[in-house]
Amino acid sequence: MIDLGTLAGLHEHHHRLDAYCPRCDRWRMLPLADVVAQGHGARRLPLAVRCRDCGDVDRLQVRTPVPTCSPGGWIAPP
Repeated sequence: MIDLGTLAGLHEHHHRLDAYCPRCDRWRMLPLADVVAQGHGARRLPLAVRCRDCGDVDRLQVRTPVPTCSPGGWIAPP
């Protein structure tokens, strides 16, 4: 079974976790590798995160891996 409910699960399966700040009108990609390396990989979604610029509550979005095209055709991400 694939568990995408934890930060470690998202990172392991090459998903991204992006945060949107409606006040700043800006998207940021959260550094999942760094968060997992700091020992927070077991944290489960949903999470409450704040914008580092204005302090407003951000909205999170999980983004799936995007397949890439090589000269040999479409391949799955590593």
